[in-house]
Amino acid sequence: MKPKVVLDTNILLDLFYFQDKSIAYLYECLKTQQVQAFTCELIWEEFAEVLTRKPFNQNVVEIELLRSNYQNLLTWQAPQKNNSGIKCSDPDDQIFVELAVEVAPCCLITKDKDLLVLRKKLQKFQVQTLKQYPREEFL
Repeated sequence: MKPKVVLDTNILLDLFYFQDKSIAYLYECLKTQQVQAFTCELIWEEFAEVLTRKPFNQNVVEIELLRSNYQNLLTWQAPQKNNSGIKCSDPDDQIFVELAVEVAPCCLITKDKDLLVLRKKLQKFQVQTLKQYPREEFL
């Protein structure tokens, strides 16, 4: 069973917009299908909305090009209603909690402090919350 991850918006930006070398290992794992990254339309909508802001200033065509270039690296799944009782203080980040609990056991990779503070609560649902994808298998 390959490891499963949920990636927050900042990690998606690092992967697909900045092509940040610090997460090249994660990108390689996605390309070679060693890890399965879950996302959903709500996450992509947030990602696309962030790309329209400064300093990115991406237009609809540029955003669609990004999606078409990378969507095959992601597993698209609509999360069900979150019955975990875990609430993120930032309502925009709640979708990451819901999806991570839905696909658990998994790893939620995030730089967002509102998600990182939920680390212990998410562990109860077999969700590890990390700032970076580990080099060794985490599950």
